Amino acid sequence: MQGDFSRDTFAVQKHFRRVLKQQGRVDLDADWNEQISILLHYLQTLTADLIGPHGGPAGHSGFEVSIDWQHKTIGIGAGHYYVAGILCENETPCHYYHQPDCQLDRNDEDYKLPKLPFLVYLDVWEQHVSAVEDSSIREVALNGADTATRSRVVWQVKTVHLNSGSSDCANLDPSWDALVEQWQPKHRGRMRAKLQNVDQPPSTDRCTISPDARYRGENQLYRVEIHQSSPEEGDELSQGATFKWSRDNASVVFPIRSIAVTQENDDPKTTVLLEHLGRDSRFGLAAGNWVEIVDHRSTWHQGVHPLLQIESIDVVERRLVLKGAPAHGTRFNEAHHPLLRRWDSAGAIDTRSAANDGWIPLEDGIEVKFEADGAYRSGDYWFIPARRAIANIEWEMDHDQPAALPPHGVMHYFAPLAVIASDRYSGQRVVHDCRCTFTSLECRPYYGSNMGVGGEQV
Repeated sequence: MQGDFSRDTFAVQKHFRRVLKQQGRVDLDADWNEQISILLHYLQTLTADLIGPHGGPAGHSGFEVSIDWQHKTIGIGAGHYYVAGILCENETPCHYYHQPDCQLDRNDEDYKLPKLPFLVYLDVWEQHVSAVEDSSIREVALNGADTATRSRVVWQVKTVHLNSGSSDCANLDPSWDALVEQWQPKHRGRMRAKLQNVDQPPSTDRCTISPDARYRGENQLYRVEIHQSSPEEGDELSQGATFKWSRDNASVVFPIRSIAVTQENDDPKTTVLLEHLGRDSRFGLAAGNWVEIVDHRSTWHQGVHPLLQIESIDVVERRLVLKGAPAHGTRFNEAHHPLLRRWDSAGAIDTRSAANDGWIPLEDGIEVKFEADGAYRSGDYWFIPARRAIANIEWEMDHDQPAALPPHGVMHYFAPLAVIASDRYSGQRVVHDCRCTFTSLECRPYYGSNMGVGGEQV
């Protein structure tokens, strides 16, 4: 979630039932968002408890996998399916290479269907969407003013090769639990955050916070995000991982109108034309800032986007020159809503630090430390609310020490759909359906007799 939020106050362990608005009180975005999170947690937990880890309605279950001989791919059926209590909807049948949230190049070796046998599974996660990415969110009568953002469910059908002994859904090798552990380890990398005293001469200005206070920045929601995960898959050390940070939850973004990449003395340069340069200096751009170029496709593929530094800005033409080139080169498609996101760190920073007992400074006394054990994955992020009034940050403590917390997101949820293997007798490809189904509760109309399941005579 990369919106312009004050903080995220939802905490499962507090067991809050609802948010109660009082008269004459300040209205905060965090209260509204917490109420939505409370309700979503209840509904998702209830659905998962009733249905199980995953399942679809019997007779109408969606995401049926079939072999599409004509297009040399696999088909994905329309309908509903629930994963960890989250409703996944596929309105129309599609195939593997052309999914609503995943467009794949069949000529790319990374996306070709694996050799038999292989597992077909669902990867489900929540994506944040702003008016920059979907203009229908914006109320045009407000003449450009921004309002609320949205989140949406992203589902992607993926494949993974299985060992030869995997003949059906009951005999997966590696096992389903082992596969999920590879994709999203239970023991994820943890981070600590604290404040360190900042040396500053005393001020005679009454409006200036005392130099004894440790945090003297503005009210911010810092976002610390893993940029590059460890080099080797499954490596349970932070070795090789890098991170980036933003003081505004990475919410400062700019729609892109065009991109051009050129070569100057073997050094690539990227020229970007933007729709605007921000409403003010706080939410604007300056030479030396670090940015990344993303769009819907790159977000769906969850890849690592190079951080590029701004070399120069033409304010009149709204044109930037960046050092380096984006990962996807000069490809530009307005339908994919390309945007430029500003980060406040000086490029990507190594998670390891030999100095200061591993604590890495951000700014205004805020420091973070990454634990040596656990798996760090690109896109994992943590929130650090910083408040000027208390001259401190809000971070959970563990025996008077900053707690080592797992990432606040992004959470992925998985479900097996099918195993495609060779029939032992005919040698033909066979689809073994791995989906679970449930029977909907029977509801009978009330005509002075039975109503609902197990209703008594009235």
